Amino acid sequence: MLGGVSESRFYMWRAVFALAHIDRVVTDEEKALAGRYLESVPFSEEQKAVLRQDLIDAQDIEEMFEQIDDPADQSEFFGFARLMVWCDGDFDQQEEEIFDRIKGIQMERINPEALREMVQQSRGAFNLDRLKEEQAFEEQAKDLVSLKRLLKILEK
Repeated sequence: MLGGVSESRFYMWRAVFALAHIDRVVTDEEKALAGRYLESVPFSEEQKAVLRQDLIDAQDIEEMFEQIDDPADQSEFFGFARLMVWCDGDFDQQEEEIFDRIKGIQMERINPEALREMVQQSRGAFNLDRLKEEQAFEEQAKDLVSLKRLLKILEK
């Protein structure tokens, strides 16, 4: 795809836009919020056209969410989705049920072993970064001690 956002991110937005239809009424507030996203997010023209059509023709939110393969996009969906459902001042029972189903889909995707491995890698990277910082501080301290010695020699 030329330009625009990634496929995963695009489907995240399609899922967000699909929420506007959940209560069967796309309000002016939801249209305005969607318009702001269309202007501020670097979508390709093709992506914008699809999203504009999604505001007219309701999409299956669960189908859209299933296409989001980046965990960060899955997570961010919930923040943007809350903005969409709250922008009209009404978070109804149907919207809450959809959120619960989508959260269930997200939880099914979590691979506990992969999550454990990710945490271990993250800890390893943190420890390596910490070691590098400590080495850098030691080098700076040595340089300062050397500079102090040099200054004492020069003072004599």
